[in-house]
Amino acid sequence: MIGVVERLNSSAEIQEVFPLIAGTPHAVSLRRGERQLLRGWSPYIRLQPTVITGGGAPTTSLAPPARPSLPAARNPRSSSGWLCLWQYADGHWEPRSLADGSPATWDRYTRHRGPSTPPVTPDTVWALQTGGANRAPACTILPSRTEMTVAPLSAALKGPLEVRPVADSGYTLLEALRTGRLHAALAIASGWRRTPAGLGGRPSLFDVAVGYGLCRRGEVDGARQWLRAVPAERVTGEGMADVLAIRIWLALRTQDRSDSHGVLEQLAESRTLPMASEGLHILSAAMRLLAQDRRSEGPDSWRWLKHYLNSSAHTALTTYTAQSPDQPSRAPARRLPPPHEESMRFKLAPAVDGAHIDWQPARALQQRMVAAQAWREPDALGTHHSPAAFTLIICHREPEWLWHFARQLMTRTDIRPVLFRDTHTLELRLTARDIEDMERELNAIRDHVSDGRMTLSISRAEYDIEGGLAGQLEDRLPGIHLGHGDDA
Repeated sequence: MIGVVERLNSSAEIQEVFPLIAGTPHAVSLRRGERQLLRGWSPYIRLQPTVITGGGAPTTSLAPPARPSLPAARNPRSSSGWLCLWQYADGHWEPRSLADGSPATWDRYTRHRGPSTPPVTPDTVWALQTGGANRAPACTILPSRTEMTVAPLSAALKGPLEVRPVADSGYTLLEALRTGRLHAALAIASGWRRTPAGLGGRPSLFDVAVGYGLCRRGEVDGARQWLRAVPAERVTGEGMADVLAIRIWLALRTQDRSDSHGVLEQLAESRTLPMASEGLHILSAAMRLLAQDRRSEGPDSWRWLKHYLNSSAHTALTTYTAQSPDQPSRAPARRLPPPHEESMRFKLAPAVDGAHIDWQPARALQQRMVAAQAWREPDALGTHHSPAAFTLIICHREPEWLWHFARQLMTRTDIRPVLFRDTHTLELRLTARDIEDMERELNAIRDHVSDGRMTLSISRAEYDIEGGLAGQLEDRLPGIHLGHGDDA
């Protein structure tokens, strides 16, 4: 669900509010000659109000309004930036490579798409940090199993950025709550099947958004039922801080101040933040209410949460300015270099719809590729001077993943050297002793070859000389084709 549509009659009375589901038409029945207005809202696209008439041509969608091209002088320059992935586990935040664990996370050919969130890991929380240009670095708590992208929060390309799902029902619902569209939020939440915790008791972004919607509407019984659907033993990891926030809201609504204290202390112990900024609003309100009770002592979580609340941004997902996820600050240092050597770089450039994103290989990848070129010189150790050798050419359409694979080869095998022709092409000089290692590594990534993201080949001239050796590798990889590349 990417939005909602209101159907109004000629007296401007709302007749129906229904979710706008991408690619799914919604039938509207009208008497012949009756005219009504379809008015849509979506956090992803702007929609042109449409008048429909009963008995006329069917209307299947609301069209985006036409927009003139942006003046060339409005945003005369592009804006660079970087993204760094962080993982919270065992009480610590650590930067992680955007290539590790999920090597095919980036689609550098599609402007508006970004990284897929890392795989779900028990008791693990992920954050994505944005920085670059003169903007303050900011961290966003990530939902799992959701493809993410970044978008400018204003027309200024060098201003703050928002990390948001490409298309997600939970994000749409949270945006409706954030902007005060409660009737829209109710229509979106109607699709909830009351089956949260699809993966081991871990609520999805849509699940927690439904829970926050119940809090906004003051539905105490509904919030109780929502909490019963989440296994009580799940107290850490993704989404659990949101569960605790909803528990605090329920405790305060039922005048149970002691339970509020206990949940705040539990949250302080876990040192994790809600995925949704709605959770931060609940925590902030709870702290103000509890502070009015002179008999209570402020729990440690008050001091811990204070800086996060003060540095949070007005976005649907929890976002706050910070040097690193555990260092929130209203005024962090600007122009920081990427915290991790394999942080992802990008550029924002003016476009008709505001801005488009061009993803770029990490600087660390470019540096290592330059270093790898040194291996083109004669091998000082003489390890590959054997005449019984051939060059395996590996092409992959994702440069970051190709470097990840090359690094794994250098780490886990004795295959040397590793050469890059360009960002998409890797050359390996293989001898008979390397065949078994290469078979194992390629079998581990068989899907990358079979779905066309990776191609394997050797030059025709080398195949004529060492075809038997190359054939050994081909025989060990049933279903994987070893083609003949150009001699150039």
